[in-house]
Amino acid sequence: MWSSSLRGRLREVLRGSSAEDLTEPLAKLVEELVAELRPVKVVLAGSLARGEFVRGLSDVDLLVVVDYEVPRDRRFVYTHVGDVDVEVTVVSRRELEEAVRGGREFYVEAAKRGVVIYEAETATEPHAEAKGSS
Repeated sequence: MWSSSLRGRLREVLRGSSAEDLTEPLAKLVEELVAELRPVKVVLAGSLARGEFVRGLSDVDLLVVVDYEVPRDRRFVYTHVGDVDVEVTVVSRRELEEAVRGGREFYVEAAKRGVVIYEAETATEPHAEAKGSS
C-alpha cells in the first residue's frame, strides 16, 4: 500500500535530522491531504528536503500538486506537526509549470531539489464534500 511506502520515504529523508521524530505525524498529515485533495503528487521541499532543517528555526514545506484548478482560498494551508510549523501549498500542474517557467523561487527549488513523498497512479478531483470543508 502507498502509505507504507510514504512512511519509508519519510524515514529515509528524515533519518539523522532533528526532524526524525516527525515521520509518523507527517505521514498522517500527508494521508489526510491525499484523502481530501486527491493529488498527483506531494513534494517535501525547503530546508528539510535540502538536509538543512534546524529544529526551532525551520518549518516544513509541502507542495501538493493536483490535476484541477485550485480555488484561491484553498492554495495555502498552515498547520503544525508536534512543535514544527507546516506550510502546505496546493497548485495545479499547469500552475506549477507556469511558476517554474516564470522562475518563482519556491516552485523552482521544489521542482529541482524537492523530494517526492507521494505520487498517485491516477489523480481525480477531490470529493464534493471535501471541496467545501476547511
